[in-house]
Amino acid sequence: MSEDRPTLDTVAKAAGVSRMTVSNAYNRPDQLSEKTRAHVLAVAEHLGYPGPDPAGRSLRRGRADSVGVLLSEDLSAAFSDPGLVAFLEGIADELSTARQAMLLIPAEVDVDGALVRDAIVDAFITCSVDEAHPSLAAVLSRRLPVVAAGIPRLEGVPGVGIDNTRGGTIVGEHLLGLGHRRFGVVMRSAGRSDASPRTAPRVGLRQRYEGFSRAVEEAGLPASAISVVEVPDSTIAAGRAAVEQLLVLPPRRRPTAVFAVTDALALGVLDAAHAVGLRVPRDLSVVGFDDIAEAARSRPALTTVSQALREQGAQSAILALRQVEGHRVRSVRIDAELVVRDSTGPAA
Repeated sequence: MSEDRPTLDTVAKAAGVSRMTVSNAYNRPDQLSEKTRAHVLAVAEHLGYPGPDPAGRSLRRGRADSVGVLLSEDLSAAFSDPGLVAFLEGIADELSTARQAMLLIPAEVDVDGALVRDAIVDAFITCSVDEAHPSLAAVLSRRLPVVAAGIPRLEGVPGVGIDNTRGGTIVGEHLLGLGHRRFGVVMRSAGRSDASPRTAPRVGLRQRYEGFSRAVEEAGLPASAISVVEVPDSTIAAGRAAVEQLLVLPPRRRPTAVFAVTDALALGVLDAAHAVGLRVPRDLSVVGFDDIAEAARSRPALTTVSQALREQGAQSAILALRQVEGHRVRSVRIDAELVVRDSTGPAA
């Protein structure tokens, strides 16, 4: 056997058939008898021929049977974010049913859009990638079907997401209705002023805070009723650290309720409250946002805003696949709903 990598022509010569017969053995088996196809494949296996190049085959078919998902985070951060994992599971459910593949592209490492431009996909789903990031520009330049999930909303592109501002408002209304008048808010910092790939998701988180603060303001309370702690990321550890800053506030400003803009942060707040002897919700009410699986399993179970992340992923995949099939689609708005559990109660 030659040391050079075998090609389709190599197999055709060794099998004593035409180049088209070898191609049909892989791509159009119905055109050959079982005996002929078995002979060609046996020769190919003996020569170590792996089959036609997938990229070339996709070009010939005009379909890649794959959808690209452009993430704002790097892959390690993506798989440590329970909310994003739930979103990706929703995409995977629909793509698996449709016998499609999913290609994850992290914008954080695709600094010039090269990964997007080289991706062999039929459509893209963008997941909260900043409008100014080169990878998003590369997606739009491909002129393939696109779905924008979360923030930002892209002009002329169907989207899937919630009203983050309204989600924050219903948290404020809930806590105000329980008699709370001093609040802590734990949220991610705004990020750098340049076009960081992490900027876009923080816009949605800030909208949650804006909705919450608007509810407090409309209740006639001063701005000083809210103490904001900004943290570098949305992790349980960051939520724990934020509580330390809230507890050192003077008694007249110390919150009786905390709104954490993600469930991961809220779970950290719960941990820290337990560690210092605060009883939740008797001494401190805590609300999160996302309704990840861990929210219902926490002790006490976490009051949170459900944004149906898995459903958002599923709807994003459905819109992408329908566009690939040539259908026109409309944006899908998912309702954000307050899920009241055991972590909130009347103000002391």
